[in-house]
Amino acid sequence: MLDLLGELDRTAAELAEVFDSVDPSAAVPSCPGWTVADLALHIGSGQRWSASVLLSGREQQRPEVLLTTISWSDWYAGTTAALLAAIRAVDPAEPCWNFAPVDQRAAFWPRRRLHETTIHLVDAHQAAGRTTDGISPVVAADGVDEVFEVFMPRVLARGFAPAVTRRMGVLAVDTGDAWTLTPGEGAPGVERGRADGDIVLSGRAEDLLLALWKRIPPAQLTIEGDQQVAADFFAQRVTS
Repeated sequence: MLDLLGELDRTAAELAEVFDSVDPSAAVPSCPGWTVADLALHIGSGQRWSASVLLSGREQQRPEVLLTTISWSDWYAGTTAALLAAIRAVDPAEPCWNFAPVDQRAAFWPRRRLHETTIHLVDAHQAAGRTTDGISPVVAADGVDEVFEVFMPRVLARGFAPAVTRRMGVLAVDTGDAWTLTPGEGAPGVERGRADGDIVLSGRAEDLLLALWKRIPPAQLTIEGDQQVAADFFAQRVTS
């Protein structure tokens, strides 16, 4: 079973170390227009906001633009400590608001913040001109599942064109996790445990996750079947 809290603690600590070692004015290639300081502000503010949602159980305003007189790494570590404390203070089954069309329970937030931190850790390493030590395959596979369960319905509800227009399989070759996505009138249907369709995307769980978040090109995956269907899928927004 995935230890969400432990993985969040570990991943956030690594991100704080990166913030301590990179020029805050360095550009973040995967987030055009952002510097490392912008990235730290974004994710640290997100930690504070998520903690406030967890502790109240209700939707909260995001913090205004914040100022810090300490290092970005220390400030970010402090926001993470606040989030981890909030997670430990609230039972996962407790009713709690979230922004997605899924069960409104506190368990949503540790998972969401882990995957947010994981993706932005990749961004921070890219800003430093290096690669990460790799995303845990179990974490990455759960991140792929979150994209299908949480973000595809969310982007559709926000008015973006559906990305899944044909039956599509997705296979993580290192973990064995598999999904079949089917188009429908609303959000795509998700069947876990098998990967078949007009196209099948396969690769390591990490590569699938990063391709879905547009951090690596889909050409790094193996694509079997109708290549145009794959091109159309990746041309659409699947996360937001």
